[in-house]
Amino acid sequence: MGKLIDPDRTRRARQARDERAAAILAAAHQTFVRFPYAEATMERIGRQAGVKQGQATLAYRSREELFLAVVIAQLGAWYDALASELGAGAGELSAEETAGRVARGLAARPDLTRLLGSLHTALELHEDGLEVHRFYRWQRERLLALAETVAGRVPGADRWDAFDALYRAQLTAAAVHPVSRPVGNLAVDLMAEDHQVFALDLEDEVERVVLHTLSGPKGR
Repeated sequence: MGKLIDPDRTRRARQARDERAAAILAAAHQTFVRFPYAEATMERIGRQAGVKQGQATLAYRSREELFLAVVIAQLGAWYDALASELGAGAGELSAEETAGRVARGLAARPDLTRLLGSLHTALELHEDGLEVHRFYRWQRERLLALAETVAGRVPGADRWDAFDALYRAQLTAAAVHPVSRPVGNLAVDLMAEDHQVFALDLEDEVERVVLHTLSGPKGR
């Protein structure tokens, strides 16, 4: 009697699923940063990934779940880089230097800042409240760990000052990105001399917010 389960066939099937999921995630990244959130459909992502119709939803149940997977990968990479940079070396860091490092790190990640602009929309549309809760818990834990590092290096800053500063940095980047990196009609409008007053620099704005939060008056 032959084997009921072929281990090699099972391994190949699992490898094919993993490769398909990775291709879908990569395609989703490119789609979410190129198109407005409303136009970043699972069908479009599936075509970009080169998978058969409907296979994208086999790997990820919804666009919102897929979007969160992309955001977590991007945010996690930034958190890791920032933790390494802020934790390196010995001695104190000034609030100014810390704010500059946070701002430069975000400004150097345009894909992340674009994604942050759609994050709250995706969370509101997500039908799985437990997944939303898990995302917020993951983000809080990562930010608190970073805040501990900042509080240990910046004189006078406690962990909640630092947590607030880091979270405000994300919110500021999400809000400023469309104006600092405009596309379409907005880009044309901002080229007009009369509208230059509305131009914003993402790095400058994030740095200003972080510095104010770390060194501004307490009791905010």
